[in-house]
Amino acid sequence: MRALLSSVTVALVVVLAGCGEDVGASQPGGGTVSTGVTVTEEASREPSATETEPPRPPGGTPSAPVSLSPDGPVVPEGVRQVPSSQVDASAVPEYYDHRGEVWVYDGGYSLQMFAAASSGCGGVEARVVDQSAEAVRIVVRALPAPQGGSPDDPVCTTVITPRPVTVALDAPLGERRVFLAGGR
Repeated sequence: MRALLSSVTVALVVVLAGCGEDVGASQPGGGTVSTGVTVTEEASREPSATETEPPRPPGGTPSAPVSLSPDGPVVPEGVRQVPSSQVDASAVPEYYDHRGEVWVYDGGYSLQMFAAASSGCGGVEARVVDQSAEAVRIVVRALPAPQGGSPDDPVCTTVITPRPVTVALDAPLGERRVFLAGGR
C-alpha cells in the first residue's frame, strides 16, 4: 500500500512539475519556485514486517493469485490454503477438479477456489450467498456458453475446465467455516 502511495506521490510531483516550473528550479536572481508538494523520505520507505496495514474495505472482485500448473496449484507467498476441516464441499459435484480447495489472502477478506467450466471457452462464477459470524456460504457455477459463434471464433472443446474464481468477504474469514455448493 505504501509503495502505491509512494508511486502516486512521485507521479503527482512529476505532473505538477510539468504543469509549471520545475520543482525547486532556480530562478533568475537566485530564488526557487515550489509547487507546494513536499516529498519526504517516509513516502519512499518500504514498510517493515512489524507494521500492519489497515483492514481492507470490502467490495469489488479480487484478482485470483493461485494458478494451475501441470503439477498442481501454484500458491504465491501471502496466500494460504484454508484447512480442509474448515471447508465443506459436499454440495459440489464430484467431477470438480480441486474440489474443496479454498485459499485465503488479502488479510482474510478474499477467497479463491476453482470452479468447473463446461467447455474450454466457457466461464464460471462464484458468489457469496450468506455470511455470518460462524460461516460463509458460496455458490460456484459454470456460466452458459452460447452455441455456434462466428467463423473467426476459436474452436471450443467440450472438456470440463477448471477456472479460478474469487469472492470478497465483508470481514476476514478467521475461523469461520466455508460451505461450497455447485449451482446453476
